[in-house]
Amino acid sequence: MILYDVHTHQIILEDSDDPYHSCILDVYPLQFEVAKESYTRHSFSCGIHPWYSEDSDQQMAYLTEIAPDPRIVAIGETGLDKLKGPSFDVQIPVFKRHIVLSEKLRKPVIIHCVKAWEELIRVKRETVPSQPWIIHGYRGKPELTKRLVKEGFLFSVGDTINAASMPLIPIHSLFCETDEDEMNIRDVYIQAAESLQMDVETFSEHIARNVHRVFPTLHTPPTYHYKKEEEENE
Repeated sequence: MILYDVHTHQIILEDSDDPYHSCILDVYPLQFEVAKESYTRHSFSCGIHPWYSEDSDQQMAYLTEIAPDPRIVAIGETGLDKLKGPSFDVQIPVFKRHIVLSEKLRKPVIIHCVKAWEELIRVKRETVPSQPWIIHGYRGKPELTKRLVKEGFLFSVGDTINAASMPLIPIHSLFCETDEDEMNIRDVYIQAAESLQMDVETFSEHIARNVHRVFPTLHTPPTYHYKKEEEENE
């Protein structure tokens, strides 16, 4: 069973980290050069978080310079936050610059969105992107989920999920992540699979196909036989 973590801010130790999953480590632009030397097994997403989008011209220029690097497989996290950060007069133009970069490089966008769903949908309709937009840490209610599915968003879930919304997300639109949470990626997979009344092996195969489609250059880790290890530990 192969486990993919499509959005995380934490890799504890490169040498002793779980060898059976592959991460997309989120880094700020100025962190990338050091991070890519430190974490050789993993890929990266890189962008300017909406909280820090004010006075970000220098960071944005550097992001534009490094984003073609093949180790960077996604743009972001970026997006909109109504509760924290500068006004939308600042956030939206910076977000749109990420979208332009995503389209130019043909790399998906990792979306951070808090209480700004109307604005997010409006920007998506205005820009008509061809690249996938993945809402990370998704836990929205069923009514919102139905709307976002209709708008063509993809979804990454972590330790907190809305179990009523999970069956509404097409399986081909779903990913798993750890973000900054304490739950490890195996438990995220198990929880998500249970919410869909699906065994974790079958669920992981679906997620792996999604990852290969959306992140075709992401490193594939060794195969992990979940049931075998569980039996050996009993």
